[in-house]
Amino acid sequence: MEAVQTSALALYVGLNLLLTLVLAINVVRHRFKGESGDPVALEKAVRAHGNNTEYVPIILVGLGVMAMMGASAKTISILGGTLFVARVFHAYGIQQAKVPNIFGMVGNIVTWLVMLCVATTLLLQGIG
Repeated sequence: MEAVQTSALALYVGLNLLLTLVLAINVVRHRFKGESGDPVALEKAVRAHGNNTEYVPIILVGLGVMAMMGASAKTISILGGTLFVARVFHAYGIQQAKVPNIFGMVGNIVTWLVMLCVATTLLLQGIG
């Protein structure tokens, strides 16, 4: 794996780690409010964090394998950047009052598309 690919991968792993941390802190913030807090807001914060931790790690593993298999830094950046933006959209959208929320839906669908691209690329590299 070249240094450029490693740097691209490191950037998107780091950004997604920070997003997960921010979402975790948001859950703790709502929990500290205790009985005076809004239980619906706490549930939404938990869902935003939980959804992020369900999708991001496995996609980042896939991006790491792609980088090890020789994917370009540009490819890693396009997929990693798209994943990060999608997860920010989803985290924002899932915590809004209006359900369904366009940000949440777009974030989730784009996350699935990134996952599909990574999976397809790895499958094609694995069979080819």
